[in-house]
Order: sequence, then structure tokens, then C-alpha cells
Amino acid sequence: MNKYFLKKCAFLVSTILIVSACNKSEEILPEVYLKDVVAPEILINGDWEVSTKLSDEFWKTPDTLNWSDVKVPGELMMQGIAIKSDEPFLYRKKARVPEDYAQKRIYLQFDGVYSYARLWVNGEYIRDHYGGFTRWKAEITDYVKPGEEALILLEVTDRADNISYASGYAKHQIGGVLRDVKLLARPENPLEQLVVETDLDSSFTDAVLKVSGKLLNEAKETKVQISLKSPEGKSIHLKEPLISLNGKNLFEIENRISKLTKWDAEHPNLYKLRLSFIKDDEIIWSQSKDVGFREVQVEGNKLIVNGEPVKLRGANRHDVHPTLGRVSTPEYELKDVLLAKEANMNYIRTSHYPPTENFLELCDKYGLYVEDETAVCFVIPGYRIEGYEIAANSHNNPKYTNRYLSQIEEMVTANRNHPSVVIWSIGNESIYGSNFKKSYDWIQDNDSTRPIMFSYPGSVSDSLKKPYQILSMHYPPINGNLTQYEIQTKNFGYKKMLSYF
Repeated sequence: MNKYFLKKCAFLVSTILIVSACNKSEEILPEVYLKDVVAPEILINGDWEVSTKLSDEFWKTPDTLNWSDVKVPGELMMQGIAIKSDEPFLYRKKARVPEDYAQKRIYLQFDGVYSYARLWVNGEYIRDHYGGFTRWKAEITDYVKPGEEALILLEVTDRADNISYASGYAKHQIGGVLRDVKLLARPENPLEQLVVETDLDSSFTDAVLKVSGKLLNEAKETKVQISLKSPEGKSIHLKEPLISLNGKNLFEIENRISKLTKWDAEHPNLYKLRLSFIKDDEIIWSQSKDVGFREVQVEGNKLIVNGEPVKLRGANRHDVHPTLGRVSTPEYELKDVLLAKEANMNYIRTSHYPPTENFLELCDKYGLYVEDETAVCFVIPGYRIEGYEIAANSHNNPKYTNRYLSQIEEMVTANRNHPSVVIWSIGNESIYGSNFKKSYDWIQDNDSTRPIMFSYPGSVSDSLKKPYQILSMHYPPINGNLTQYEIQTKNFGYKKMLSYF
């Protein structure tokens, strides 16, 4: 037995032991795991303070302001605190940063702040953000000390020029922190993007599971590993579960999965995917995700899910809470989903903004198709109420392009891995223009696995490529005959759709 053979055997055995050890560790890992950190995600909702009268350079002397107690998440107006459009107000919160966050990257994550926000931490300006219903985060590593409290100041303005027009059609200023706020710890080289795609074969019995992602920086001596469990909890054998990054920050792992248990609204079967990063034979970061194997296509005037035509029967949905306003709590979200299922609905349109992560997880679990709509609404000259006209012409205005595209990118990035999301909507009841075209093009370039919808589609010139694969006609009569911006349907049908794609 020569030395080369012995070395080869030793290498194979050590590799098997490493993988086995990692797999064994994964069995007891929480949904999100970070080495040496007890709680890598901490919810900091609850009791905050707010001040509506701000001084110049308030971040230097916040103690001189008058403060009132307020609940987060929640509208201020619904809590008895009056605000006005375009007049900023300030949130204050002290949050302790755990000691075990040392040597980690530290972030604040906001799931929805309406509508324009500026963030300071311990007196230092961090960043701003436009848009009230998409997730954004800010790295605060260099501005906090683990083991000590951090002072968070969040200036918020309910802007009249917001492209979502959400305060306009709500008929009151909905401004405030409307969704969860979290303190996050991540490894030194964190995962910036994760994409999970399921490409089913022509018989819809097997599929290629593609898991790809992007790290902040190039990684050396780091491996990426995935594991998969069936809806029954059985481990699925993967031919290629482990790859080495070898100085790259991008990765892609593909595995063929046979004899699928597919996902649809009637059979919401979910597999459990775990993604782990391994360094020096230890898992340094890991996260689990639900995965639904399904494929969405449009064939002429039919929506096809897993090879079968589907009729969508459902309703629009808003985030609504009796005391907090445009807020959706987990309890109310569960009631919405269960009531929809009880009413034999299979479809929810998230009018007119993306939903929370929890709502989509419930739709994945219980089985509801979702049209996920970006927060752009009533971009039509003369359509908005007094005081909100300024963004009614934003569809062709380059000053607004970054707002359109940032909202689209944040929506798609946050929600694309949910099997329940079967349609993207680039806007509600608006006149088509260059910013809608750029929104459509961005989705087409980044996620071609779902059809796109736009209303009002009749505002698109016949000389242009249609920025939608599904026709969206609002308010048809019971016979389905409707003329809307040059498009005419009969019996809910539109024959020209057959020739568009």
C-alpha cells in the first residue's frame, strides 16, 4: 500500500468526517445561526419615543427635545400624535448591543418606515431611505460598542411626493415605523443576496434546484454547503451539496431532485433548505429556508402552474389594524390567510405595496397565490387629491427613477424565494412611462421565473413592447365587457394577448 494511496484515503475520510460533522450540527441549529452568538437577530419593537418639534442639529442634543411614548410598529396618528406632510418627526430608542456581537458585523434592519427616513446612531449619521413598505438595513458596526447601549435616532417624514401615494388614498398621514425593527449580527463576510430557483422538467416530476448567492467580499478557505429535507422531514440525497469559494464572492450550487412533491395553492408542500458557510471545519453561519418546487408560465391567455391551468379567485388586501393603522401583526395576518382559505380563495393581491415576510411565509404554508405589488399608485395627472399632485407626473421624470428602481429591487430581493409569489406587479392604476419601463426591464433581467402585471395596461402605446404578461383590467362589470385606455375586453377575454408573447 503506497504513500499516495494512504494520503488519498486519509483525505477522503477527513472530508467525510467534516461533512458528517457539519450535517450532524445542522440537526440542532436554530433557523438563523452565527458562531459564538446566542441571538443573531433581536427584535427591538415595542416602546419607543417620538418628538414632533425638532431643533437644528437635533442629533447633537436629543435630550433637549420633548418626547412622547409610542409603540413600534404603528402609525403615529393612530396613537394620538398629530403629524403633517413634509414635516419631519423623530424616533428615539436605546438598544443594548450584546457582548457576543464583538468581532461581528452589526446592522439595524427596518422592514417598513413610511415614507422617508434618515438614521443616526450614537450621534453619527448612517444613511437615508425612500419608500415605506420595503426592507432596508444599515451597518452600524463602527458606531456601536458590544456590551453597551446604542442610541438610535430615526427621523421620518411623511412626504407628499411619495410615489406610493399611501397617505393620499388613506385620507390621513400614515407616517411612522409601520413594520418590525431588528438588530442583526452577521459574520465578517456576510451573505448579501440569496436566490433559490426550482426549474421543473417537461413532465413536472423532477427539477433542478439552483441555490446561488453573493457575499460582501471575496472569500478564501470558505465552503458553502446546502442540505434539503422533504415535506415529511426526510433528508434528500444531494449529489453536489458542498463547494469551495476559492477567493470568489459568488456561488452557485445545482442539484437534480427526483420524484418531486410539488407546491401549489391546493398542495402547499414545503421542503426545508439549509445553507451553511464552513471555515476551519466549523459552521460559522447558517440559515434555513422553506422551498416550494413549482413553476409558473403564461401560455396565451392562461396562467399555468406546474403544467396545469389555474384560475385566480381572490381579493385585494391591505395591512390593517384597528389601533395601529397601516400595520399588520402576525395574529391578523394569520386570520387573513385562514379566512381567505375558508372562503375558497386561492389568490391575494397585495394592494398597493409589498407585504411582510411573515405574511408570505403564511401564504407559502397554507397555500395562496400572491401578486406582489410594488408601492407605486395613482401616478396619473389630475388623479390625486389636493396636496399630493407633485408625484402624479413621476412616470416619466428621471428625478424619480431611483425611487422606482430601489423599491422594485428591494421587493424582488426580499420576496423572490417564496413559492407563493407567482406574479410581480410594477404599479397600480398609473399611466405608463419610462420609469415603469425601467422597472419592468429590471425584473426581466433579474427574475424571469414569474410573469409581470401592470395597470393601466391600455396606457401603453401599441408601438411599444408590452410591459406585462398578464392583462390587468380594473372594475369590469359582471359580463366582463370593459373598455379602459384603448383596451377592450369581451366576456373577460382579450384575444390580442395571444399574439403579444
